[in-house]
Amino acid sequence: MMSFRRLTARLASGAAALALLTYSAEAAELELKRVMLSAGGVGYFEYQAEVNGWETMDVPVRLDQVDDVLKSAVVFDDEGGSGTIQLQGRDSLTEIFRTMPIGPEAFETPGALYAALKGEEISVAEPIAATGRIVSVVDETSSDDKGHDWTRTRVAIMTDEGLVQFVLQDARGVKFTNEALDAKVNGALMALANNRQRELRTLKITARGEGTRTVTVGFVIEAPLWKTSYRLVTNADGKARMQGWAVIENASGADWKDVELTLVSGNPVTFKQALYDKYYVDRPSVPVEVLGRVTPRRDDGSTGGEDTDWEQNGQGTPIEPAPQPAPAPAMEPAGPAPASVADTEEIEVTARKVPEKPGQVAAESQETATSVVFTLSNAVTAGSGQSLTVPILDREIPAQLISFYQPYTHPTHPLSAVKLKNETGTGLPPGITTLFDNSSGRTVFAGDAILSVLPIGEERILSYALDQKIRVDKSEAEEATLSGAKIANGVLETQTVQRVTNSYAVKGATNEDRTVIIETPRYNWELKSHDIAKVDATYNYLRLPVFVGAGKTEKLDVVWEKVASSTAEVIDLSEGSVAYYASTDGKMPEPIRAAFVRIGELKATVEQIKSAMATAEAERARIYEEQERIRANLEAVPEGSDMQRRYLASLATQEDRLTAIEAETAQLQTQLTAAEAALRDYVMSLNL
Repeated sequence: MMSFRRLTARLASGAAALALLTYSAEAAELELKRVMLSAGGVGYFEYQAEVNGWETMDVPVRLDQVDDVLKSAVVFDDEGGSGTIQLQGRDSLTEIFRTMPIGPEAFETPGALYAALKGEEISVAEPIAATGRIVSVVDETSSDDKGHDWTRTRVAIMTDEGLVQFVLQDARGVKFTNEALDAKVNGALMALANNRQRELRTLKITARGEGTRTVTVGFVIEAPLWKTSYRLVTNADGKARMQGWAVIENASGADWKDVELTLVSGNPVTFKQALYDKYYVDRPSVPVEVLGRVTPRRDDGSTGGEDTDWEQNGQGTPIEPAPQPAPAPAMEPAGPAPASVADTEEIEVTARKVPEKPGQVAAESQETATSVVFTLSNAVTAGSGQSLTVPILDREIPAQLISFYQPYTHPTHPLSAVKLKNETGTGLPPGITTLFDNSSGRTVFAGDAILSVLPIGEERILSYALDQKIRVDKSEAEEATLSGAKIANGVLETQTVQRVTNSYAVKGATNEDRTVIIETPRYNWELKSHDIAKVDATYNYLRLPVFVGAGKTEKLDVVWEKVASSTAEVIDLSEGSVAYYASTDGKMPEPIRAAFVRIGELKATVEQIKSAMATAEAERARIYEEQERIRANLEAVPEGSDMQRRYLASLATQEDRLTAIEAETAQLQTQLTAAEAALRDYVMSLNL
């Protein structure tokens, strides 16, 4: 009889045979040839294989990478036709068993398989020869004389001659007579084998064509960002040796063996979308029609095939495509590496050997519209999960040692810094920089700095330490000077020169000369102390060099000016403003100053009249208040008493004074009208 192990082996071999018949060829071996790591957090992986005719190729892919593979996989077969890419579904095991009469649990034991298929017809060759339908599958436990227990499975089948039983463990030649069922069981076994690795999927790529040729398969998947770090060794001759190193990680899940490695810097647009998941259209349920019931269709109006189409076709919310970047030769899936920009000596990448002389290029570089591409000169080998540090640059560049004063970094001391100019022939990605000083003939660690993106031909200042040998004292002064004035049509127009002066006193080192670059605030005014066209400027600051000899102190004044114009109605000016413009402190031209003297006199007359009117009005208010008090007291005194007569006399006197105040107020109002008219006429007559 056939054991379950032999049975599963037989079924698995049958499934493999079916797979070979499906693809009509053995799978060709794909080898990883090229890796391109992008600063966008993705990597391009390119495989190649030699094929002959129609062949299939397998590429293992981690489950978390499948979405990216489905989004970006490309196949290049210039001499062949279009191929296909096959991938088992995320829930392929569930889908397969959905149409099966059994589930995956039926393959736990031989008895479970046959018990799940009761009623199916099987044939058995040994220990009996019979064909019949499965009636029951029962486990029986027995014991021997020594007390050992074992379990045997008894199978009962209904044959034409009647019920026949046999022990499954002793049986040979057990098989299903239904060929369709046998094929389904084989398919289920193959699905179980393919789904054994839960976090791994296999791409089956079929190349269609004739003859021997090379097929290239590439895709873009998520990858760790590659990092850049630099080493800068400064000398006393205004030059520095700059080495650039890239730190990379192989997190692809596959080993790299002698692959071409390309590193792309820049800021590309990358997306991620769940293409491996299944999506279904949400369909409304409608009642079953009974007894002629009619269900009218809901009318939502005409959509014209625009916005709501995205909801009706099950695609979800549309994603606006990102603008296409300029073509980048380095992002081509296949092809030779870009041409070298300089001769290079052999570099052993795996041993991380550094060239002995500067001026060498550790990696071939190429500028594109949106990025810089570095292609390593030698193949790279790295196991899955390993990290590498590989050289991408080794050049001598212009470098000036300076002291860099930034008051917001330190109020009195500048920073030791080096001013670089990128003459490497390639743009440099950002990265931390370790500086070494070799000016004394011995290499000494100086400090760390941060290098921002540095395009070809541009300069950067790298600050790496506090220069305590230099002291800078900063002060600021503001002033405003009247530069012009005009009076016409009763309006005063003035022009004022506003000036801000930032002063710096730089005390040099005792025994060393220094070049100190002062970073001073930048205003949207006119720079009077320097030629703005010849000054190194950032968006918010100017950078001005000051040479300071040993033991010397140098001063720097940065002067900004702005001319401000203002207008005011002369009539509305306060007495204080008029008095200021009439004095020599106002620095007005003499005719205008004299006019303000007269305006002051006229305004003083107006104010005197207003003051007299206010005094009269205040007296009237006091009399009214006193009269109210007297009238209240009159109600409390006896009729005809002396007190009543005194109160009445006082009221008569107050009434006489109110009449006089009324006359005085009228006279003052006439005087005020005349004084204001005189002031207004004089002001309107001025044209100075």
